[in-house]
Amino acid sequence: MKGLFSYDSPVMQILMYIGDLIILNFIYLVCCVPVFTIGAAQAGMYTAMRVLNDKEDDSSVSAAFFRGFANGFGKVTLGWGLLSLVLVLVGVAAALGYAFGLPMWISIVSFCVAALFHSLVPAFHSRFGCTAMQLIRNSWFLAVAHPLRSLGVAALLWLPVVLFLTNTNLFMMATPVWGTLYFSTAFLFAELLLRKPFKTLVDDFNEKHPQETPKTEELPEKVFSDTPVD
Repeated sequence: MKGLFSYDSPVMQILMYIGDLIILNFIYLVCCVPVFTIGAAQAGMYTAMRVLNDKEDDSSVSAAFFRGFANGFGKVTLGWGLLSLVLVLVGVAAALGYAFGLPMWISIVSFCVAALFHSLVPAFHSRFGCTAMQLIRNSWFLAVAHPLRSLGVAALLWLPVVLFLTNTNLFMMATPVWGTLYFSTAFLFAELLLRKPFKTLVDDFNEKHPQETPKTEELPEKVFSDTPVD
């Protein structure tokens, strides 16, 4: 029994991993309360997940979260806010279009495209960091170059919202899941989905510009055009 519950045992490692996910989930929800900080909180979650999944990094995941949150507060909040405004305008336009006879699928697709770009802004900043407008532009490049992975990320992040709008009772029944593990687990898988595209960007840049230090704002123009599509 002593070996089973020792610090290095597989059981304890799994329990500590789950514990980190629960803690991050709670911190994320608290940081999302002001609403306008959701983008920065998402950047913090991506940063924390990179640390959590790095076996050679034993630093605190909560410290990593707040580091990512602080680094992305200004730029990510602005970029996330601008895309939120676009999302609202697209939603209103889609609703009006449907009211005036526009096919439902056009309204749904328009909103989903806006939501897709909205989901990628914090992810890109957590990996590279750039200005608010570059975040928006780079998110577009990322979605075009890797549509399946980008759609997977958007689906993970928007599932609670969609469920709340379509089936409120089921959403309320799942409250314990939202409050304990869902968001941290969603960002865990989102980070894994985007790891390969981001690594490809850096590797391609380093291969083409071996004497230069990769700068986020330079990556899309020089790399995305040559990146294989999912």
